[in-house]
Amino acid sequence: MIQLSTTRPEHFAQLAVHQRLCFPSVPPEDWMNEADFAAHLQVFPEGQHVALDGARVVAQSSTLRLSAARAFAPHTYREITGANRFTTHDPAGEWLYGADMSVHPDYRGRRISSMLYDTRKALVRRLGLRGIVAGGALPGYHHYASQLSVEAYVAEVVAGRLFDPTLTTQLRNGFAVRGILRGYLGGGELVEDATLLVWEA
Repeated sequence: MIQLSTTRPEHFAQLAVHQRLCFPSVPPEDWMNEADFAAHLQVFPEGQHVALDGARVVAQSSTLRLSAARAFAPHTYREITGANRFTTHDPAGEWLYGADMSVHPDYRGRRISSMLYDTRKALVRRLGLRGIVAGGALPGYHHYASQLSVEAYVAEVVAGRLFDPTLTTQLRNGFAVRGILRGYLGGGELVEDATLLVWEA
């Protein structure tokens, strides 16, 4: 049975390995490491969660708080997360920013990401925040990049005519696309542009 928990120090080593398994095409310097996860707990412990199968970490969610001015301005992943250390966290920020969510390849298709999204939404309500903002990668876009612009691809996914492993899940969890973040992801095999996603409480 999968159980959710706030992240604890004993999870750090597994989380570092989990990053490499879940994001093999991301440049190694962009993987979160044990020191990054420790930094997250220092600044915003209630915003960090893991899904556990027994003692095994099978999914994770990392968030921080930001002001509207910061969250909705054009940004890259490294800028908005302080290069994974969450030095940009604003304790008074009215928006929860979804920095990272990942599910172990062996555990996908079991609605674990929806469980984590529900946990984020519950945190927003408990803290009285306005909602969730996130930059969403588009892992399915490379199949259509020669035919469609990013905007056209996103429109097709939103309309339900195309499936994207990440965006489709986010839409099903109540998120709306508010724009495109140019150059959000740097390097690797992933398309660098991402969606600016919003869920309002």
